[in-house]
Amino acid sequence: MAGASGPMRDFLTRHREGLLLSCLLAASLLIISQQVEDRTGMTYLKRWAITLMAPFQSGASQVTGVFSGIWHDYFYLFDVRENNHKLRSEVNRLRSEVQILKEELYRVGNLARYSRYQEKTGLQGIAARVIGESPDPWTRLIIINRGRDDGIATSMPVTTPEGLVGRVVETSPSSSVVRLIVDRSSRVPVLVSRSRARAILEGENSGTCQMKYLDRTEDVQEGDIVITSGLAGVYPRGIEVGTISQVLKENYGLYQYAKLLPKAPIARLEDVLVLTGSNTGEDAE
Repeated sequence: MAGASGPMRDFLTRHREGLLLSCLLAASLLIISQQVEDRTGMTYLKRWAITLMAPFQSGASQVTGVFSGIWHDYFYLFDVRENNHKLRSEVNRLRSEVQILKEELYRVGNLARYSRYQEKTGLQGIAARVIGESPDPWTRLIIINRGRDDGIATSMPVTTPEGLVGRVVETSPSSSVVRLIVDRSSRVPVLVSRSRARAILEGENSGTCQMKYLDRTEDVQEGDIVITSGLAGVYPRGIEVGTISQVLKENYGLYQYAKLLPKAPIARLEDVLVLTGSNTGEDAE
């Protein structure tokens, strides 16, 4: 450091007068530029300061603008995200309401259909909704949301506008058990609408039934419509049960047999009509 300061001291000593004159000249220029104004009324010192600071101010403005833009975009995207979340929630809510309304419209339409069915047939009944079914594969039972408190009693027939469903076999205050016509223990006296041939309809625990005790001399054909005969005092006469899908007739024996497809949608029942205006009693079961 000592070696470096020696030459500098010599330089200042030799050029002291020149340096002093230069400092006095620079000070004079500063004083003059601070006092002298240009044609716009701005002093030269102020204009030089602005010129020198302009690049730094421009850079600072750009940096500030970038950060300001990022900050603004962050809050904008945050608002967009919040609005999207609210919109999705609103859409889901509206979808749920639409689905509920669709179900209500279907329910109202179904009840109107049952009302027309009762007016057409003169049958009296109570509409009920299916709320359960037997998990046992060896039985075909459903549970409905009407019971003793609603006037439901055992042996009451159960139907739909399409066709016969079964009959009530058990009741509680608020629900009932219905044995379907396809249950193996179900027995329904029926007749063929076209030829008036009589038979007993038995379930097969599947989607079909079998017509038994059908005299082999009777005229029975595939496509014949089968209705309740009204015998045994349980099922009113004339309720459509189903259509014959196959006729089985041996070369011997007293009877022929026929397969029947139920007309009611047994596998997808939602609403049924429990007939309360018909006579009740024990049938062939």
